Amino acid sequence: MDKLKLKLQEYYQRCQQPDLRTKAGREEAGGAVVLEMENDILLQFGLPTSKRFVQILHDFASHRQLSDQLLDYVSKKLRAAARKYLLAPVVSDIDQLLQAAEQKRSPYDLLPELGYPVNDFSIFLISEILYRRNMPAEEVLEELKKAQHGDVWDDLLSLGNVANYMQHELYNRLRMQDLRMMDDYLQSVRRQQKEKVAKKETPDAEAYTPNYRMVSKILVEDIVFDEHANPSLIGKLKAGSRLSKITISMEMSALHQVLVSAGEKGALISSQLKKQKKHPPVIDIRTELGDVLTLDNCYLEVYKPQHKRGQQWVEAREPFFYLHKILSKKEFEKKSKAEDVKQKIQECLNLIGGSYGYYQRMRKLGITDEEAKLRAGLQDELLFKLSTFLHKLKD
Repeated sequence: MDKLKLKLQEYYQRCQQPDLRTKAGREEAGGAVVLEMENDILLQFGLPTSKRFVQILHDFASHRQLSDQLLDYVSKKLRAAARKYLLAPVVSDIDQLLQAAEQKRSPYDLLPELGYPVNDFSIFLISEILYRRNMPAEEVLEELKKAQHGDVWDDLLSLGNVANYMQHELYNRLRMQDLRMMDDYLQSVRRQQKEKVAKKETPDAEAYTPNYRMVSKILVEDIVFDEHANPSLIGKLKAGSRLSKITISMEMSALHQVLVSAGEKGALISSQLKKQKKHPPVIDIRTELGDVLTLDNCYLEVYKPQHKRGQQWVEAREPFFYLHKILSKKEFEKKSKAEDVKQKIQECLNLIGGSYGYYQRMRKLGITDEEAKLRAGLQDELLFKLSTFLHKLKD
């Protein structure tokens, strides 16, 4: 038996241990050997430890019995996967990130293929910063490079477990790496920890559903900073000739992205903020720029906070919103077109489903089956079947 098969056999036997049969078990300290073996096996084939390739090994370890045939099968499968992966056209890191953002690809699959570790911070950069906040792929890649160059992965994990992390010496040391998303990540970790402590009070546990809405054409008058909360944009929302007050709270990285989208003046404010070690309580935009800052080159998906009244969640009356997502004009138009097409498809389906009801009424009046189908516009057999099923779903 060759070395590869011996390695696979050892891996299989190790995975059969009771405490290593689940994913959670493999990720515990006792499963560190298994993770190392997975890396060694895939490395022999020139494959990264991304989810799609590790899954081949997991499927192999899930078989009830080990045999020579099974060892041959998994060896061939790994060779085939390696051949396809290694002979595929070379794609730049930026293009991989752009494709991943479009496909919402798993960070566990993407990061190893980019050459970065699967770490809480790297996952945060992909799933939160790139996918949810739509930050440019170039900036996300730059942040990954900085974290890799400074080898800060474990330090960030450690700092995330410190209650007053800003007062810890490790925080000041990590700030030297110029990681723009570090504070956002640490704030996110703190929020998750608080949610775990008060899990019964979280909106998810109480059927809380935010009412998302899209806003644009915002005239920003002030930017307010609070050391205990995220910064907020204060201004007026323009809808036709009408102006209404609005306040939007967002994380610092999102604020920079929104400002940069506003052109040269917004980029100037963003640049000034990055240079400041401590932000002022309020930035008066008129004083800084001579006029308000117009945000009309992007769309913000926002939602109001809600409070519980009896058994129901009720939105606050104040025009205060949290930012959920930033969309470019192109992304907004694409989303709007998709929603419009879905609505039109649904309208067509409703009409087809309603036609079956008309067909039934014709039949009850004694009209022949063929004539009733013709009058209902269901003479095509496939269309008639579709109408039947849609009518049943409605009932």
